[in-house]
Amino acid sequence: MKNITIIGGGACGTAVFIELVLQMAASAIARDVKLRIIEKEKALGYGLAFGTDQPGHLLNTQAELMGIHVHEPEHFSEWLKDMGGSNRDDVKGPQDTANTYTTRSLYGKYVAGQVKHYMAKAAEIGISVEIVHAEAMDIQRKSGGYEVICAEGNRYPSDYVVLALGTPKPKNYQNLSAYSGYIDFPWPSERIIDKVQPKDQVGILGTSLSAIDAVMTLIDNGHQGPISLFSPDGMLPRVQPEKPRDYERQIFTINHIHRIKREALSQVTVKEVFGLFQKEVEAHAPSKTIDWTSLKREKKKAEEMLYEDIAIAEKGGDALSDVIQSLRYVAGVVWQMWDTQEKLRFKRWLGSYWTVYRHPMPLYNAYRLKALFETKQLKVFPALDEVEFDKQHRNFMMKLKHSAPEQVDKLINATGIPSSLAEMGCPLVDRLLEKKYLIPYSVGGALIDELTMQTLSPKGGEGIYALGHLVNGMLLDVNAVWYNVRTAATLCNHLLSKIKHGYIS
Repeated sequence: MKNITIIGGGACGTAVFIELVLQMAASAIARDVKLRIIEKEKALGYGLAFGTDQPGHLLNTQAELMGIHVHEPEHFSEWLKDMGGSNRDDVKGPQDTANTYTTRSLYGKYVAGQVKHYMAKAAEIGISVEIVHAEAMDIQRKSGGYEVICAEGNRYPSDYVVLALGTPKPKNYQNLSAYSGYIDFPWPSERIIDKVQPKDQVGILGTSLSAIDAVMTLIDNGHQGPISLFSPDGMLPRVQPEKPRDYERQIFTINHIHRIKREALSQVTVKEVFGLFQKEVEAHAPSKTIDWTSLKREKKKAEEMLYEDIAIAEKGGDALSDVIQSLRYVAGVVWQMWDTQEKLRFKRWLGSYWTVYRHPMPLYNAYRLKALFETKQLKVFPALDEVEFDKQHRNFMMKLKHSAPEQVDKLINATGIPSSLAEMGCPLVDRLLEKKYLIPYSVGGALIDELTMQTLSPKGGEGIYALGHLVNGMLLDVNAVWYNVRTAATLCNHLLSKIKHGYIS
C-alpha cells in the first residue's frame, strides 16, 4: 500500500485529489494506494481564495474557464447554469452565463461540491481516503519515504507528498506588526472587518487585485471613511470587457517563435518576443499605428486611467486586450522557453505591465471603484517610499517620493502574494528550506521539474511535488485556476506512473 499525502485542501489540493481519483479509477491500482488530505480548515475546496463570503470578491476570470476538471474548462459554467446562471445575485456580467463573473464564495461551493462527489466515488471503488484537519508543520524522511508532522504532534507516513499550500502571507513590513492598527493580510476578510471602524482613514499597501479585494471588503461592510491605496507605481489593473473577443494571432505564434529559435540556434529573447507582440497588436489595431510611448501608465493618474479602461471595456476591448487575452494558453509556453536570465529580464522590464494587463478586474468592480473616485472617498498614491508608525499621533506615516507624506489610522498589507520562498509566511516552507527539501529558484518559488511538477532537491526531490504559487518562478499563471488544474493533471500522471511501473510490490 502506497500513501499519497496532499498538504492543502483548497482549489489546488482538491484538483489533485479529484484527478488522482479519476486516474486511479481507470487503472488497476485503486486498492493499492491510500490518499490523505491535510487541511487545517474544516471545509475542503475553499481555501483562502474561495473561502471569502464578501459579495465584492469576484473571480477575475469568466465562468467558462473555471472548471475543476482538466479537459472540461466549461464544467463550472454548466454547473452554474443548473444553479440559476446569470439570474443569481452573486453572478455579475452579461446574460450569457459562460462569460459571467461569479463571487469567489459561489465558486468555492462548486469546488466543495465536486470534492464531496468524488469522495463518495472513491469510497464506491475502494480508494481509501483520509481527511486530517490539522496544520502541517514539517516533513522528514523516514523508511524510504516521508513523515508529515502536524502542529499537534501527529505524524503521518507518506511515500509521496504533494505541496498544495494555497495563498502564502507576505513577510514584508514585519516592523509594523507590533501596532494594533496594522493588518498584515487581507484574508480572511474578518481581519479587516474586526479592526477597522466605519470612519477610520484606511491605507492599503498595493494597487493590484488584492488591494481591490480589500477595498471591496471595506465598502461591502459600510465603510464611510477615506481609503487610500499606496504602491511604487500606482497602477491599477486594467478592466475586462464583459465578453472578451476571440482573436487569432498571425505574428505572435509559437511556430514563429520556434522558427526564430531554430534558425538562430539560440533562445528567443524578451526583446524579440515583445517585438512580435507589438507587431501583432499593430496588425490588429484599426489604425495600424500605435504610439507605444503614450501607453505608459506610471505617471498618469490612476482614476483617469480607470475611466479610460472602463470606456474601452464597454466597447468590447481594444487591440491590446484582444491580443493579451489570446495569449492565455501561449504565455506559459514562451516562459518555459526562457532561461533564468531572460525571465528575470522580463520581470524587471515588463513585469508590472504584465500584471496590469494580464490580470484585469471585472467591469462590475471597476464601476464601483469609479464611484468611489467620484465621491473622493478613494485615492491612489504612487511613488511610495517607506512606511513609519507615528507614535505621537498613533497612526501610520506614508512617505512618498514626490509629495508630502500621508497619514492613515489603519493600514492593510495587500501587496499581493510574495514571490520568493523566504518571503512566504509559512512555517512548513521555512522548515523545508532549512532542510533543503525545497531549493529556491532565483526568479521566484521553488525549483521543480516542469514536466512532472516534482521538486528538484538532492534531499527531498524524488517524492515531493509542488504546484500553485509555490512554483511561481518556474511556471507562469500559477494564480489561475485553469492553469493549476492543468499542472495538477501533469503531477498526477507522473506520480501514478511511478507507482504503476514498479513501486508497488
